[in-house]
Amino acid sequence: MARSKVVPLNIGVGTTQISQPLQCEVLRSKRKTLALYIKKQKVVVRCPNRASTAEVNEFIGNNHDWIQERLHEERLLEQEILRIEKGATIFYRARELTIVFKEGRKQRILVNGDKFIIQGHKLNAAKAKIQVEEYLIEKASEYILPRARGLAQVIGVDQKVTEIKLRKTKSKWGHCTSQGIIQYNWLIMLAPYSIIDYMITHEVCHLIHMDHSRRFWDLVESICPNYEDYIQWLKDHEHRFWFD
Repeated sequence: MARSKVVPLNIGVGTTQISQPLQCEVLRSKRKTLALYIKKQKVVVRCPNRASTAEVNEFIGNNHDWIQERLHEERLLEQEILRIEKGATIFYRARELTIVFKEGRKQRILVNGDKFIIQGHKLNAAKAKIQVEEYLIEKASEYILPRARGLAQVIGVDQKVTEIKLRKTKSKWGHCTSQGIIQYNWLIMLAPYSIIDYMITHEVCHLIHMDHSRRFWDLVESICPNYEDYIQWLKDHEHRFWFD
């Protein structure tokens, strides 16, 4: 089991000059090599049990430029995280829209030009967030569920589908079990329909191939020829869909 210790490190002392120390979490285990990760503006180092503090410090110092680049990228991504607030920006169907609160007895969500309008009575951020969640779940039920079952029927695996679930998760867009349970993250409804269709395809194809073998990707490609573009698009933009 890895042993963890959070320490302030003067990164690259004697080799690289930096303006201030960074918080660094050192995780020791039986591994043989050192590795670096950046998580929430913190440097995480995985290293062998035998590695000395000096070795860890030198390793981080030698990767100083990479660390600074990743920290900068993370700060930029943080600025784009979705916040359901009046005047905030929502990345919806690959368009940047301004969130507008509109007073009204009837709860509804409308897209008008460059406005994402959330209508409700005495709206605040908490109420608006609930409305957006309910809206996305409703849209996912209307779009994802029938298309997933329809695709399963087309490729001859509809009998394998035992249940299709919609659930908001922190890291996965979809999941398929060997028992025929498919799960989709309803936040994907913020994405363009081509991306949603790719996710539907990905999980349904797992009913035939429960791995990511060449045969699996060949099947995906036969349904979504541009799937690699969709994967890259999702990697580039998925951070803009998550909200607490």
